[in-house]
Amino acid sequence: MVALAQVLDYALRVTRELGLSGESSCVDRDRPLRVYIAVDGRLPDHPDCDVALLWSECHGWAIAVEEPGGSELTVVAHLGGAVEPPPRTVARWVRRVFARPSRPATVSTAVHSGHVA
Repeated sequence: MVALAQVLDYALRVTRELGLSGESSCVDRDRPLRVYIAVDGRLPDHPDCDVALLWSECHGWAIAVEEPGGSELTVVAHLGGAVEPPPRTVARWVRRVFARPSRPATVSTAVHSGHVA
């Protein structure tokens, strides 16, 4: 089990590695511990959405978007591997996701649940 102080320190190091101020971030102290970090910029596939970096002690890091006027976050990318990778690894992954070219929209009749990648 991860201690709250360790999570706060880890989140701060990731925030700094991304060059963010951390003003729009928070840590949910309930178990499982979770972190929310607002990220500047827009993703190519979601140009009208705010972007957040999410972490949980169970699943590690994910990038999520929030539709304008919405309150629900939709995960669009998940960093596999270790739950607590080095902050530099997280920052490189975030930058790669932001740099991906936009993909044309496709229509699918399949129903998806859970994480969207």
